[in-house]
Amino acid sequence: MKAALLKTFLLVAALAISAAAQAQLKQGQTVPAFETRLLDGKALGAQALEGKAVLVVFWATWCPACQKELPELQALYEKHRGRSFEILALSVDADRFTVEEFWKDHDYTFPVAMRAPAHTQAFGPVKATPTLYLIDRKGVLRMARVGGLGQDKLEAQLLPLLRH
Repeated sequence: MKAALLKTFLLVAALAISAAAQAQLKQGQTVPAFETRLLDGKALGAQALEGKAVLVVFWATWCPACQKELPELQALYEKHRGRSFEILALSVDADRFTVEEFWKDHDYTFPVAMRAPAHTQAFGPVKATPTLYLIDRKGVLRMARVGGLGQDKLEAQLLPLLRH
């Protein structure tokens, strides 16, 4: 009896821990620090993003909405990168080579990486692409959006974060 009860307790505890690890990050919460290995092999540590407004975009090469959104993100990046703004593109593609070729073909200059377990722990599961997370200079999530937003609407969300 005690063994069965203990087994049930451990199973419930494991499920609760698993659910907590997969919880979706909510607006107003501080984004947990995470490390990223970029496609070019360089490390992008949490400290490199401190004090910056950061847009994290989960995307895929096969996603039509992403293909539409990425050039707009590049324009936004070029316009505001000198104002402590960073974009981090995290591909959900299965094949790294496909992502590398796509990135080279399109001349995007903001950092790109493959999605890693650290990203899922920080943001939760990605249900669709593109998924956008806008983080303020203090590391607080200010916007979470599934689906493209467009450059003008995204810039309207970003500008207040660049003033602080």
